[in-house]
Amino acid sequence: MTTQQILEAARSAKSALALADNAARNAALLGMADALCSADDQAAILAANAEDMAAAKGHISDVMLDRLALTAPRIEAMAQGASARLLLCPTRWAGC
Repeated sequence: MTTQQILEAARSAKSALALADNAARNAALLGMADALCSADDQAAILAANAEDMAAAKGHISDVMLDRLALTAPRIEAMAQGASARLLLCPTRWAGC
């Protein structure tokens, strides 16, 4: 999948989520959190990130590389963030 295809898929998902009800939005957040916590998915994410980091080295600053570097704790924090969104505003999508 090319970067352009990924961007187009993200745009489509954004539109679909904007029109979805709260249950569907919450299910999407929980699905993201579950996928991030999956050992297989996390290994794939870390492997892809390592490739991206290697390709970016020398092209972007060390500070930006550090911001883009993923670790298991950073991925787990992303999953917790998606789950926390449900705890903060379980019935509202906007305004949180």
